[in-house]
Amino acid sequence: MFNRLLVIGVFVVGSLCADDGFDDEFEEDGFDDETIEIVQTTSVKKSDHSFKGSVTFSTSYNYKHHQPVNNTNNDFRGISSAKISSDIEYKYNIDDNYKLKSTLKLHKDFIYDLRDDNYKTTPKEYDQDIDINELYIQGELSNNTDITIGRQIVVWGKSDNIRVTDILNPLNNTTPGMVDIEDLRLGTTMTKIDHFYDKWSFSGILLHENRYSNLPQYGSDFAPSNQVMANSLSVDEPTNSIKNTGFALSAKAELNGQDIALYYSNKYVDNTTYRSNMAGFAYNKVIDSFLLKTEIAHFDNYDSSSVDKKTDALVGFEYNGISDGSISLEVANKDENIQYALRFTQSYLNQTLDFTALANFYGKELEDGGLIRVWFDYDIDDSLQTSFGIVDYQGGDKQNFEMIKDNDRLFASLKYSF
Repeated sequence: MFNRLLVIGVFVVGSLCADDGFDDEFEEDGFDDETIEIVQTTSVKKSDHSFKGSVTFSTSYNYKHHQPVNNTNNDFRGISSAKISSDIEYKYNIDDNYKLKSTLKLHKDFIYDLRDDNYKTTPKEYDQDIDINELYIQGELSNNTDITIGRQIVVWGKSDNIRVTDILNPLNNTTPGMVDIEDLRLGTTMTKIDHFYDKWSFSGILLHENRYSNLPQYGSDFAPSNQVMANSLSVDEPTNSIKNTGFALSAKAELNGQDIALYYSNKYVDNTTYRSNMAGFAYNKVIDSFLLKTEIAHFDNYDSSSVDKKTDALVGFEYNGISDGSISLEVANKDENIQYALRFTQSYLNQTLDFTALANFYGKELEDGGLIRVWFDYDIDDSLQTSFGIVDYQGGDKQNFEMIKDNDRLFASLKYSF
């Protein structure tokens, strides 16, 4: 409980110490008369190809684990990762109306080779993996209608921290709490048609691929140490067939400082053996320096007699009146449990140094457990960025958090973008 109160204090003190952003005054520009020089340039044809990406080295140090009782179990103490990963994005303009995009993710974690005496079991796909996360063709069917075919990411909802209506793409949850949702989504093969009318956009989606979230694997300190129990948490994905194809509809609009979205889907529920109808609603509204947000999703779970229907809901706000910073709070009733997400961000040194603190807890009185993550991102130059921070896992009544309460770690990374 002390740590939970401490993080709230960090947020309050941080927000009070930041500039409020309300007392800025406009100054006269004071421009001198200048001579305008007209320079003749030659037009350059836009390349049909574009290629960019990044290479990242990341590491972490577990400082709270104890020596394993059984020598056949992994010893998670000390350095727990020495990973090199890369994200590569390729775009190709097929013609004036159609383009192709591909995103490749790959990594190699050398910790399992460097500390093979400590890691008796290597978790599946933790040591190395290659994934084509996106591969699609996008183009125009008409002036107001687009089509996108292939593996892609489609974001639903307004929340940055808690998923309520954002259900179309699974997540890479192999190391929970270490990365934000926006960097965890896994691409899914779909056919999506978008139609634009005035301020509205309407989408119809066929979900051809039943791809499930990646859960912690046996041999990881985020999975049960019992192999049978660890393997039982994952469910085989349904075959990708016409019968198992899901579909989804959405309608979205941006209307005078407010966003509204309506959603419907019929698909397999992530990591389960049943399908569900979902009807959802999301809404944002700007009031002065506040962004108010809400989401509601109702699931009927119609083809499973063992699972009842449910309704998840979220309310939250984001305050942007802090100069170069913001603070947000989101509260959700999800899976019949209360979840809180409190985030504070602040930029320094001409926005080259970003500080972020995130507290994510479960239970009406925070009794179910959660985590606190605090980190800095620093731009060394346009192509080089470093990050470092700490994550503290809090045990509680919720079994999955009680199980990982000793997983606290320091982490750091160095990223080169090209």
